[in-house]
Amino acid sequence: MIHVPQIGGRDQAMKARQLHVRIPERVYKKLKVKCVSEDTSIQEYLVKLIAQSLGQYPTEEKTVLIVDDETILRESLGDYLKDTYQVVTAGTGEEALELIEKWDFDILVVDVRLPGETELQVPREVRESKPYIKSIVITAYPSAESAVEAMKLGAIDYLVKPVAPDDLERLIREALLKEGKGRD
Repeated sequence: MIHVPQIGGRDQAMKARQLHVRIPERVYKKLKVKCVSEDTSIQEYLVKLIAQSLGQYPTEEKTVLIVDDETILRESLGDYLKDTYQVVTAGTGEEALELIEKWDFDILVVDVRLPGETELQVPREVRESKPYIKSIVITAYPSAESAVEAMKLGAIDYLVKPVAPDDLERLIREALLKEGKGRD
C-alpha cells in the first residue's frame, strides 16, 4: 500500500511529497543490512532507486573530480555530491593531473585559475590525454575570453562562483544522462 499525502504550509510551495510504504519484515531486514553496508539511510536508498528507475540518475556510480584551491568550496561541493557520485578532490592542478593519470573520471569540475598553472591548463591537458572526461569550468574571475577558451576545450559549462551545488549537480546529471543515451 502506498499513500502519498500533500505536505501543507511552506513545504507545499516546494511541491514536496511524503511517501509511506509498507513492506514485509523480511524485505525490511534485507534493506536495512544493505543500507548499513552502503552507509546510507533507507529513505535515501529508496529515493535513489526510484530516481534511477525514472531515469533521473545514472544507475552505476560515476566519478567526479573537483579541483579548486579554495578548500571550503572544494570540500562543500564534494560533500554535496558524495551521496550520488564517487567524489575525489584536489587542491592543485598538479595533484589533479596526477589523479587523472591514475584514474578514469567521468566528470571534471575545475577552477580556471589554479596556483602554479596557466589559465585552463588542467582542462587543456585533460582534453589531450583523456578527451572522454567531461569538464565543467568554474571561476571567480569570469571573462568572455576564458569562457570561449573553456568551450573550445570541450567544457560543458562555465560557471561563475559562488557555485550553487544543486545547479552543479543538475549539470553533472544531465551530462551523464546525455552520455548514456549517446551509447545506446
